[in-house]
Amino acid sequence: MNITHRSFRAILLALCLFSGAGLTFAQGTNLGSIRGTVTDANGGLVSGAKAQITDIETGLTRQATTSSEGAYEVTGLKYGVYRVTVSAQGFKTASINQVALRGGDTVRADVVLQPGGANETVEVTAVTPINLETPTVGGQLTSRELIELPRDNRDIYSFLYLNPNITQGVADGSFKFIGAQSYGASFSLDGQRTSGGIFGEPTNSQPSLETIGELVVLSNNFTAEYAGIANIRVTTKRGGKNYQGSLFYNNKNSALAAWTLGDKAGEAIFSPTPAQSKFPTPYFNLNETGGSFSGPVPFSKEKTFFLASYERRWSVAPVRFSSATLPHASLYTGDFSKLNLSAKPIAISPQGVPVVPLTAAEIAANPRARSAKLRSAEAQDGSRMLCLPKIISGRNGGVAQTRSGWRQ
Repeated sequence: MNITHRSFRAILLALCLFSGAGLTFAQGTNLGSIRGTVTDANGGLVSGAKAQITDIETGLTRQATTSSEGAYEVTGLKYGVYRVTVSAQGFKTASINQVALRGGDTVRADVVLQPGGANETVEVTAVTPINLETPTVGGQLTSRELIELPRDNRDIYSFLYLNPNITQGVADGSFKFIGAQSYGASFSLDGQRTSGGIFGEPTNSQPSLETIGELVVLSNNFTAEYAGIANIRVTTKRGGKNYQGSLFYNNKNSALAAWTLGDKAGEAIFSPTPAQSKFPTPYFNLNETGGSFSGPVPFSKEKTFFLASYERRWSVAPVRFSSATLPHASLYTGDFSKLNLSAKPIAISPQGVPVVPLTAAEIAANPRARSAKLRSAEAQDGSRMLCLPKIISGRNGGVAQTRSGWRQ
């Protein structure tokens, strides 16, 4: 019995491990690597050299030692800008600054050491490494570009149209990838799949634009670990060694905006009525406000960092509706001649029986037939009265209707 239970647990554990591994490799990674080769001035390989990779934003470091072939590699690095420092006995310390790493990429930073003392430093700045490790075709937008590029909303996925391999689909906000296919893309946030729907599409749930660190689009020749016909990866920011924050306020309103095609079409087919003599002027007022704050966690010796953000969006706009039961203006004068016989009002006695009906003959003889008999019935009853619809003019030119009929 114990053997059976142990075998069952072993099989179950193996299935869980394989399933987890499959899910992990299917979604890819948002972590990158920096690798390179260390040589001397004559091109000879330098083994045993110490390579230090420093995250400029946080100040955290990673260490590596070159192999017998002079190669080093540091994996599991988050996106950002790094400094590569290499030192070896009998050589000057070499430092490569501004090594930009995109999430999921592998960047080469080869170092050439010059003879001299270790206390001497040779610095190379403003390096833009070329990715020669993978044939992937993709693009990247950094946090600064996302904030400063012209835009009309705070939807992170609206920036996908900047990629030449992504165009707008049939519906507003939809996408076509690689020319025509409108489905099959893979979306991820911080390395976790966030694709929505059956065929793969972005979800409505997304982080605030203030927290986005980079937006990466892999459109051609990416490896099998990144699923989909295109791979869209969003990576959030992380706190740094310095406290910093941001505030924003955006406003869009009808006073500064052009009319939409829908408003123009509505104005063209508008028909005046006694209740609304002219087409209502379009009105909206959209407000967005928020901010972010980040830095090292107090008393963590700058080993742990945080980032918090808040964003709120609200709008003021008229409620548009139409009603097929809006009363004719003649009803306000007591003229019921345009009503069907079944809809013509009658008075109700205190005993609850209909009395003094307004017949067709009475209305034909006097269109304002609500007068004598109906008023006398209301005076005798005293508890019921006729409530007609009311027209309430809104600031946007719209109308509202109250409930009509008999009420207590």
